[in-house]
Amino acid sequence: MRFSLKNSAIRCFQIITIVVISIYFINMYKSVSALSISFSSHHIWSILLSVILISAGFFLLPAPTFFLLQSVGKKISFVDSMKIFFFSEVGKYLPGKVWVAVGRIMMYSKIGVERERGIFILILELSVMIFTAIIYPGRIILHYIMLKPAILTIFLSAIPVLLFLIIWKYHITVEKIKKYTIQFTIPAVTIFISFTLFWFILGCAFQCLIYYFTQINIGSFRAMQIFSASWVVGFLAFFMPVGLGVREVFMTELLIPVIGNQNALLIAVVARIWWTFIEVIFIAFSSGKMFSEFLKTNALPEIKHS
Repeated sequence: MRFSLKNSAIRCFQIITIVVISIYFINMYKSVSALSISFSSHHIWSILLSVILISAGFFLLPAPTFFLLQSVGKKISFVDSMKIFFFSEVGKYLPGKVWVAVGRIMMYSKIGVERERGIFILILELSVMIFTAIIYPGRIILHYIMLKPAILTIFLSAIPVLLFLIIWKYHITVEKIKKYTIQFTIPAVTIFISFTLFWFILGCAFQCLIYYFTQINIGSFRAMQIFSASWVVGFLAFFMPVGLGVREVFMTELLIPVIGNQNALLIAVVARIWWTFIEVIFIAFSSGKMFSEFLKTNALPEIKHS
């Protein structure tokens, strides 16, 4: 009964969110003239550069996983860390954020990482990624959520709920936190630098994407702030797969003062397609490698480690 109530609650959140987002975009579309997409052969370099940069960013995403596994004595290759990271990312396209965690911890266990340690590695990785996504656009987020009660509600409710679920699900105690905090202090600094570099590259890529469609240069740092802030809000909307719709609404609101209503609506939609297209390529590559090894060995592939 508890399980059905949980599913019903999540479904209700999804329906309400879809309705609200639909109303928002309908009203936004009515408030601007017909969308006109501007393509220019003179700026083709900007769209190509945006694709190259976001691909480079996604290539760096498994680096924290690689460094953290190295810190616990698992000498795996960077390619194997990519397979672990992106294969588990398939779960993000399902409702809730738990499936990514389940997949990642399962992959960690296959290379001999203790379940408890694997859980802490995952929590540390996600925490640093969220922290680096918030720290640079922090002032923008604080200013905006104070003006928009709905966004403030998401922040105030989602963060404690996610923390409670993690602590309750995995029986995390103060002793465990102290134990692993000391062990992972240096790796935490390394992955902080990795994620900071990732968001900077994403900012440059997003800047190029905006320039191609609008011929407006908003600057790489401003682009990074807007994109990372939108990603955080979408991530915290745990009741929607990949934060679908929630990220776009927040991004549109942040872009309006910079590039106008019409362009903001266009870029928010294009950015989702742009991000998903590159992500699916990396997921397909990693999943293909995993399944090809599965077919050869007729078992889940054993990743080499020492």
